[in-house]
Amino acid sequence: MTLDLIFNVVLLIASIYCFIYIGGVDNSTSTELGAAFWPRLILGIMIALLAVGLVNMLRKRDGKAPVSGQAVKEFFKSKLLVGMLICAITALILPMIGFIPTSFLFLVVYGILLGERRPAVLIITGAAATLILYIIFQGPLSIFLPRGYGFFRNFALSMESVIGMIPGL
Repeated sequence: MTLDLIFNVVLLIASIYCFIYIGGVDNSTSTELGAAFWPRLILGIMIALLAVGLVNMLRKRDGKAPVSGQAVKEFFKSKLLVGMLICAITALILPMIGFIPTSFLFLVVYGILLGERRPAVLIITGAAATLILYIIFQGPLSIFLPRGYGFFRNFALSMESVIGMIPGL
């Protein structure tokens, strides 16, 4: 419980800092959304949810002992840590190999982590979700997605041209 509390407080402080920092670099006008709009919206939601979670956590606190060595060992063996590592690796490789392959790989690997073992289901849902995310980001949101370098850039450009052939997109 104490480890969760500390983690959430640190995350809340970091989120508030990022919210304020991003607000200082916003270059929007009164008629258009700036580059800081979407990150600040997501951070605002995250701050609100963290605050609610902290209040609920403090309400339910029932005098339990601080974190034990066993709890720390269990954390390092947990799916939570593996999921956090998958997200961190995804963030690191995104600029290098681009959005399409990174998103697909992330969804497949996370599906395996969550227990899905059928390769066909992993591949189809990973490809479908990647396509839907790509269409949403490139279409209505007009957000530039990284294409990667070398072979991955060529792959992204070819995939974008195939997706562009779909009527109505």
